Amino acid sequence: LSTVLFVTKINNIYCTWDFISSKFVDTYWFVIGVMFIMCLLLRLCLLLYFGCLNFVSFDLCKVVGFQWYWVYFLFGETTIFSNLILESDYLVGDMRLLQCNHVLTLLSLVIYKLWVSAVDVIHSFTLASLGIKVENRGG
Repeated sequence: LSTVLFVTKINNIYCTWDFISSKFVDTYWFVIGVMFIMCLLLRLCLLLYFGCLNFVSFDLCKVVGFQWYWVYFLFGETTIFSNLILESDYLVGDMRLLQCNHVLTLLSLVIYKLWVSAVDVIHSFTLASLGIKVENRGG
């Protein structure tokens, strides 16, 4: 045990502070700090590891945007080509440029992983019923 004396001058008044240093206290707080950092690192590593694992089976749907049409690849099913409907085929009251000849139909209560890509330019892919809109570019 050793005593350290600090003398400071605050508002023209000399103040003395006595601090007692101990190797046990220093070691104790060092170990507490190391254990805290190790817990944070362990949590981070577990989150990174378990974030890559998929415990639930899912279906994969790949969506590729071309210049004038979309291609949906539903694994286990056939490929669907989706074009916009021509303006001459619209009925009165139809929403223009929001309808296509083949829509992407997904099952409910199934987890899907969507891979969205484009071939040529930037495209905007929307699943309106889920409230998802993705801007994608070629690559």
